Amino acid sequence: MFGSRRGGAVLAGALLSTAAFAQLASAQGAGAPTKFAFVLVQRALASTEEGKVRMKELDTWAQPRQDELAKLDREINDLKGEIITKQGAATDDAIGDLNRRLVVKQREFEDRQRVAKRDFDARRQTLLKELGGKLQELINKYATDNQLAVVFIINPDQLAYLSPSVDITDALIKLYNDRYPLAAAPAK
Repeated sequence: MFGSRRGGAVLAGALLSTAAFAQLASAQGAGAPTKFAFVLVQRALASTEEGKVRMKELDTWAQPRQDELAKLDREINDLKGEIITKQGAATDDAIGDLNRRLVVKQREFEDRQRVAKRDFDARRQTLLKELGGKLQELINKYATDNQLAVVFIINPDQLAYLSPSVDITDALIKLYNDRYPLAAAPAK
């Protein structure tokens, strides 16, 4: 079943949704139906043409850093293997020197990994903020055009079922691609 955190989050979301619907219904009048929709923002951003291209660019930017970390990891494993094979055959000073080199490599790896993650996360956050701003404009327009009272953002990890009739993700992806088409690549 649900863990206590996830179960609490789902319960809180359900209670908030119920309260929001009640407020909307009373604001619109008791007999007026409340129209609502849901959007899977992560899927929408990753599925737009611009999102695909920009995420690919981010991955391309990150690849040399991943390669550098993989190289350092191989060097660390080589040093570990060398220490194991020289146990008992090498002097204590030689083993001590290998252990010091190993510690230096491990620290270098951890430092570079931390910096690479921080830089990647910052670039990814900037990208998602930019794409998300454009998507938010389209959500507002879609909601107004379709007389929706509320549009909920859904986290797919906490989703048990979503009726296609209230899922506007695909419609927003199409609107995004139409509104923000990718510029044709310049001829070389």
